[in-house]
Amino acid sequence: MYRRLAARYRSALTPFRKLPRPRSLTQHHSSSPLSRDHHISWPTGSQPRLAMVSLPLFKIAALFVRHISKYGANHIKHQAHEHPRFRAFAAKYGQVIHQINMRLSVATMRNAEAVQKAKEKAETPTVKTEDQVRREEELKAKYGTTPRESHPTKEPPKSIWRRKFRALPEAKAVDLFADVIGDAFILAIATGLVTYEYWRTSQKPDKNKEMIKELEKQVEELKQRGEEFEEAEKKQRERVRLIEEALRAFKDPKTKQPLLATPAA
Repeated sequence: MYRRLAARYRSALTPFRKLPRPRSLTQHHSSSPLSRDHHISWPTGSQPRLAMVSLPLFKIAALFVRHISKYGANHIKHQAHEHPRFRAFAAKYGQVIHQINMRLSVATMRNAEAVQKAKEKAETPTVKTEDQVRREEELKAKYGTTPRESHPTKEPPKSIWRRKFRALPEAKAVDLFADVIGDAFILAIATGLVTYEYWRTSQKPDKNKEMIKELEKQVEELKQRGEEFEEAEKKQRERVRLIEEALRAFKDPKTKQPLLATPAA
């Protein structure tokens, strides 16, 4: 019976069975799973490896499409001269574009201060001499009006945006409209490619976020394993304490001494 108790005591003192570790943990770690200097390795499927850089096929295709769009713009310009209806449409709206360009040019080159000074100078009243008054009275008595009254000066249009500039020849108007439409076609193609590239990039998963999630998952696993180790250690200590108390209760029939000595205080 004593041998049986001693064997149970030796088995209780042996280290408890190690719990399985998560697959993502390192093979070499410290004794404490929650130590600060504990090293966490990368997951098996996401370890950084040297790999061949893939070709930017989309960017190459985008450059090719942009190059092809120039030929499309040239085709539009050619059709603007060859197609009768398209030519009439281009000539009409080419004149509109010409008027807008001229008004913008005049508006940007116009000196507002000089215009205001000229307007104030024209509105300033002048004092006439006696000879000028006498001559005007003679002309008014002879012809009934003065030259200034018979030929009043025309005031320039007040707004630049209401002015009408001289129209372009039909060929130049068609060329202007064709250039604008061709550039707009190339710009539309480039805008579509950039928009699609942005959408395609936004649909891809963020590698940094995935890595952070994986690390957070590993930390949670480590905390869980640490709690399991602490709980198993508490159970082991309680088991050893109960066995020691049982051994102290039994005495050797020969020596009348307990099988396990009481520890010194």
